[in-house]
Amino acid sequence: MRRSGDRAIFWAVICGALAFAVYNFSTVEPSPYDHYIRLARAFLQGRVDLEDPPVHLEVARFGGRFYVLNPPFPAVLLLPAAVFWPTERTQWVGSHLVGALYAALTVLVASRLLPDRRDYLWIGALSAFGTILWYLAAAGSTWYYAHVVVAAALTVGVLEVLGRRRPIILGTVVAVAYLSRVPNIVTFVFFLLATLPAWAPAGLREWRRFDLSYLIRLAAPVAAGLLVSMIYNWLRFGTIADIGETLRPGIWDEPWFASGLLHPSYIPRHLALVFRALPIFVPHPPYVLVPWWGLAIWVTTPAFVYALRAPLDLQTMSAWLAVGIVALLNFMWGGTGWSQFGYRFISDIYPLLLLLTIRGMRGRVAWPARILIAASILVNLWGVVFIRLGYWVR
Repeated sequence: MRRSGDRAIFWAVICGALAFAVYNFSTVEPSPYDHYIRLARAFLQGRVDLEDPPVHLEVARFGGRFYVLNPPFPAVLLLPAAVFWPTERTQWVGSHLVGALYAALTVLVASRLLPDRRDYLWIGALSAFGTILWYLAAAGSTWYYAHVVVAAALTVGVLEVLGRRRPIILGTVVAVAYLSRVPNIVTFVFFLLATLPAWAPAGLREWRRFDLSYLIRLAAPVAAGLLVSMIYNWLRFGTIADIGETLRPGIWDEPWFASGLLHPSYIPRHLALVFRALPIFVPHPPYVLVPWWGLAIWVTTPAFVYALRAPLDLQTMSAWLAVGIVALLNFMWGGTGWSQFGYRFISDIYPLLLLLTIRGMRGRVAWPARILIAASILVNLWGVVFIRLGYWVR
């Protein structure tokens, strides 16, 4: 068992290194949307605001100062680089590194469920190059980088669920995901239910036998993350609430927020994108263009269809419940994520969808699954190359 584990680690490192190289080559230059490295430099100077940010950056304005709209953890990851290599390339390369880590971790997850090395390497290829996280990690803009951080963090959690189920680690994963993108706090549902045998060995009816120590250790890091968020918001806006988006100039003039930032009436526009958005076909070269507003998830990663075949047990139901809640929160947001390749909001829960996909393969990556993985890689290669060449439509 130890030797097989060592082999999986070796191949995970190889997959991560290859992913980093490909991500670095996939985009020509760093994104100008580099809020997080600017915020990291501000932290090192004892500030939480940005000093004279460029006009193209979306920021919250309050009390004559400028603040990053998004939660701060992706900037915390960049603090070492902000000390030793504070350039316009830092966030971009940081995104490549975190994306490579996500790909490597997914190989380890797959190795827990698929005994054959060839099978878990197919899953590694799917995670690195068969989803829109390839483009998100390669581009490395503020919004995309945050998605990549969430994906890597939640993959750590999935790996832990398949292993020792240590509650401190699982709770920390949720806190990191929340402090990167707010809706992901509800992934706590997955980790709570998926570890039910650890804290309720006799079942939910025997509530007197619950392991309260386990539940406290699971919830404590999440509570700490909430406290950090409250303090961060108090330092910025004088309130514990995250009101940054409401302070972005011009937001209430944008028609997609006509009913507020969050509203159930926005759900249909997201569903239409997730399930019905297709490439743009034209009668001249290159014949197929990338729609900048998004693509259906079954177009960008057809291999996810195997998630529907996952065995109906506690782990599957826990994962689907968390996927559904996170998706619902994102669906109620006024914007749908543009500009983007695919539908970027759903990438936060790719680790759970990949877990379901692997389990749906029932122990081996058969030829039909390999064909769908290859198709997923080709679609994402098309997206990365055509966006780089300018073959996209707003």
